[in-house]
Amino acid sequence: MNGWIRSRRLSLSAAALMLVLAFVTGSALHGPGPRLRVLVGTGLDAFNDSHNLLSPLTSVFFATSTLELLVSMAALVFLVGASEQLMGWWRTLVAFVVTAYLGAGLGMVLQAAGLLARETWAVRIRESIVFDPFTAITGVVMTASAFAGPLWRRRTRVLGFTAVIVVFLYSGQPSDLFRLIAAAVGLLLGFLLARPSPGARWSRSSHHEARSLLAAALMITAVGPFVSIFSPARYGPLHPLGLLFRDALPHLSSVRHLCLHHMASAGCSLDVALARINGPGPVLLAPLPLIVLIVAGLGMMRGRRSAAWIAIAVNVLLAVLASFYYGFLPAFGSNPIDIDNASGTESAVRLAVSVLVPLIIAVLIAMNVRHFTVRTPRSVVMRFLIRVGAAFVFLSGLYFVVGLLFRHQFRPVATPDALLLDLPERFVPVGFLRLEHLTFVPIGPLSRLVYQWIGPAFWIALLVAVIPVFFSERNRSSSTERERVIAMLRVGGGGTLGWMSTWNGNSYWFAPDGRVAIAYRVYSGVAITTSDPIGPPEALEAAIRDFATFCDDNGWTPVFYSVHEYLAPLFASMGWSSMVVGEETVVRPEAWTMQGKAWQDVRSSINRAARSNLRAEWTSYRALPVTATAQLESISEAWVAEKNLPELGFTLGGLDELRDPAVALLLAIDEDGTIQAVTSWMPSYQDGEVVGWTLDFMRRRPDSMNGVMEFLIASAALRMQQQGIETMSLSAAPLARSQDPGADNGRMQRLLGFLARTLEPVYGFASLLNFKQKFQPEFRPLLMTYPDPLALPAIGFALARAYLPSMSLRQSIRFVRSLG
Repeated sequence: MNGWIRSRRLSLSAAALMLVLAFVTGSALHGPGPRLRVLVGTGLDAFNDSHNLLSPLTSVFFATSTLELLVSMAALVFLVGASEQLMGWWRTLVAFVVTAYLGAGLGMVLQAAGLLARETWAVRIRESIVFDPFTAITGVVMTASAFAGPLWRRRTRVLGFTAVIVVFLYSGQPSDLFRLIAAAVGLLLGFLLARPSPGARWSRSSHHEARSLLAAALMITAVGPFVSIFSPARYGPLHPLGLLFRDALPHLSSVRHLCLHHMASAGCSLDVALARINGPGPVLLAPLPLIVLIVAGLGMMRGRRSAAWIAIAVNVLLAVLASFYYGFLPAFGSNPIDIDNASGTESAVRLAVSVLVPLIIAVLIAMNVRHFTVRTPRSVVMRFLIRVGAAFVFLSGLYFVVGLLFRHQFRPVATPDALLLDLPERFVPVGFLRLEHLTFVPIGPLSRLVYQWIGPAFWIALLVAVIPVFFSERNRSSSTERERVIAMLRVGGGGTLGWMSTWNGNSYWFAPDGRVAIAYRVYSGVAITTSDPIGPPEALEAAIRDFATFCDDNGWTPVFYSVHEYLAPLFASMGWSSMVVGEETVVRPEAWTMQGKAWQDVRSSINRAARSNLRAEWTSYRALPVTATAQLESISEAWVAEKNLPELGFTLGGLDELRDPAVALLLAIDEDGTIQAVTSWMPSYQDGEVVGWTLDFMRRRPDSMNGVMEFLIASAALRMQQQGIETMSLSAAPLARSQDPGADNGRMQRLLGFLARTLEPVYGFASLLNFKQKFQPEFRPLLMTYPDPLALPAIGFALARAYLPSMSLRQSIRFVRSLG
């Protein structure tokens, strides 16, 4: 506890000072009074009245309400405190002062420039006096991001800038501008203070991290319109877009009072018409599209590709709505209304920003859709589309039929053409109707019911339909087949690498008699299997022939990849070609020993771990606390960020595979509880009992103890020896062999050699194989077998796609050229 306090002395002192000032000045409950506002507040008017050059600093120690005071103090203790731990007290002090002063100072300069140009935004906020602790807090956190690891540096910057930009666009108050400038200043200051500087290069992220960031950014932008709804003063360029999501209609009682003597005027006629449709339906309709986006964001975090496409569709709809709202209607509408009396320049900016923000989010998600690896089965997608389409058709038909049958409950009487033209407006937020005269309004109970409620009913139906698609485990791609494969693996089959067949991205083929299963992936017309077929040995030959027929019927080239050597005679009898593509390294725990000179490195690593008080803990991902899983994510992202190519897939697992409850983790944990390295182990079964473990995931902290991986693998072997485990597989290094295959292995071997040499500088497969040789393993050749040598270029390209599924088009073209 004392260490925690010492590491946060500055932030705790700032929070204490803020609390003392609040009580001494009497501003704890209701904020600073009029005299104090002028003395310590910042803003053009405050500066002109007091000429207080320190106002950008004094203003950050006061809050405008009790709630803001409490939240600000908590942010100082936890956010600024964490920043202080990262970069020390004096850098934190420099960041606090510089970002607070420049954030408010440059903000006032921009405000003054806007006044000189007579911009509406600057005129509106001219008299604003700002008290905002979050200007300095935001600047400090952004400065500290330069001292964080790749994972939290990227998260802080992406989510931090997304949040401050969205709040500024929807609210637009001076404090929002000050925070945005402070964030930018903090980013630059971090580059100057950090040694070595992290640089401006974007660190590559894993699939898990990429989709988490995209989902978080989506949800931040979805919450943005609520800023407009609840903000007492809205000056941002996007705040009118927020009006689409609020009940901005007049009440009939107030309209009658104000328009009592002016009912003939066009404005009063429109307000009366709008007041007639004000009710619970329009109020409910307002936030529903935003809730759909938030739910889609949660689905994206779970890796659902369907959620990504829903998010894209809704954002494109918002962009179209904004362009219609701010572009088409004001330019071509019969009675355009200028809501905010903005200048022509501001109207153009508002149009551009309100269209571009949702469009940019949609484009970003579309460009990164490959990171959403959990596909929804086609049957589930079709059911979803049918349900949503049926709901839309039914509600549209209901509105049209009721409108025709009870057309006299509208004023003026509704015609078929008018009902059809009015139909699309029933499904968008009702604030949209402010920009045009209504053709008719409902006056009867039934007409008002369908007029107000078919829109909310459709969006509710959409929500009800998407929730099981995004969150139900039964809707995971091939989930039923995957459970069937797991049951077959538990009986015995698939070999030591068989558990890879359960990973997301695989499709499954089952023999007609159901005794054999084959996991495969299709890339560019090539069906590549994952390890051995799963099933009894006597049933494999017939199953392999049937699978080859199945592939031929679909126009695919079948390729069995990473199969064990015992299957070679079977494929030879079929006339297929085979080649060695790797070697599995296997250790027998019952014969495990560390005697002799060859084991010197392993023994040294164990002794070093003992001196460093490092312990090995066998556990599972689900058993870990949140703090431990966050450390695993940080270790993984730091590893991925170092690579110049994307994270590999196919036969190499990542964070997603660690979450499988059947997969075990072995962690190296120091005396402070910090995870220094992690390995994951996939089970292999015989008659329902675990008889072997296969190493998959291996990552460590850059500053961890030398030999930490040797320590973990040796600890795993000793544990398995005690439990009577038959086989410990260290898996295989893809495309690497312990011996030179020679020059007589044909064209495909040379192509695989090229792929291995291309990836070796980044992923170090040969180095990984050399590392595994320290444990004196048995080498088991892994084969690739294929029926048609003419398909070798396509097979080579498909393998590259399998290992690098996020490879860009330019990289793909370069790779194909190299194959030629």
